[in-house]
Amino acid sequence: IGWEPINEEGIYYLIALNDWKKLIHMGTSAVEPLLEVLEDENSSTLHRECIKALGEIRDKRAVKPLLEVLQNKKTSLRDEAVKALGQMGDSTVVKPLISVLQNENSSALRVQSIRALGSTKDKRAVEPLIGALQREMQKPRSEVNTAIIIEVAGALGKIKDERAITHLVSLYNEYTDYLNKKIKHALLTINTKRSKFYFAILSSDKNKLLEIDHAWDLAVESLYHENNWVRRQAIWALMTLKDYRAVEQIIKTLNDKSLTVLCYAIYALGEIGDNRVVTSLIDILLKKDFSTFTNGDSSTFPEHSCDPRSEAAVALGKIRDIRAVEALIEVVEESADPGLMEKSAWALSELGDKRHE
Repeated sequence: IGWEPINEEGIYYLIALNDWKKLIHMGTSAVEPLLEVLEDENSSTLHRECIKALGEIRDKRAVKPLLEVLQNKKTSLRDEAVKALGQMGDSTVVKPLISVLQNENSSALRVQSIRALGSTKDKRAVEPLIGALQREMQKPRSEVNTAIIIEVAGALGKIKDERAITHLVSLYNEYTDYLNKKIKHALLTINTKRSKFYFAILSSDKNKLLEIDHAWDLAVESLYHENNWVRRQAIWALMTLKDYRAVEQIIKTLNDKSLTVLCYAIYALGEIGDNRVVTSLIDILLKKDFSTFTNGDSSTFPEHSCDPRSEAAVALGKIRDIRAVEALIEVVEESADPGLMEKSAWALSELGDKRHE
């Protein structure tokens, strides 16, 4: 008969038709009818979509009713309510969302609360998010929920608080490449001198590293970071900055208990080519037991294998100091490792000594 509902009648008509896109497009005028439906127990089949629509409209009148939904026993509704509350941009939702994060058993709800807290960009969420991260990392590796770690990294990036930097960097190369990408994105978003430094070294970006004031000090500080890969990359930074003080700092890392760090330190010293390190490199070349060292991150470098003795032989060949000849000959004559023998022989050829022929 050509009748079409108008004004508020039209909103209820759209709800009946499940035309949620048009309702969202109508915006704030749809809020009160949506809230009425949400509060009506007889309309429970529509509640989930009502919550989604309210989240998209982002009207603060919905905050209190959505907080009440968090008390609902239906996990699916609470999940949508948490998501919608994160979209509201209202400071009153932060504490309830933190409570969900800290007290909820459902992993799905906790993940959603982390996303929502990131969306609020409220700095009160930083410490609880870091706490959630630390609790996850304390679990046995097989029990770690990587979804939570990934979401925390993303949320901390959105909040842009410098307190997050060290915790984010500690995760690098510990889990997945996708998490590594999230960490680097978060560091770029935080956008402080320190975060830009870590982004540069984790990306091996020489140009960005050279743009950073006090990069030298940050590199030296990073030599003592808990993460093996960060320490390795700090050595890369010192080598790249080409400061005369680099050798003194890198020599200290020859005591590092990570094979990843030790091998790269030896490689860097060989590249720098300073003969002050010859005695230390000879000691490593002649050392036969590295059982006390660890390589927990299982990192491998395409430019060289992670064998300290072989690295030391190559480095000595690059430095070309005659003091290394006797040690290299000893290795060639006694070693049962073909790779080590080959690199030691190459080093002797670089030194120009004929006794090994």
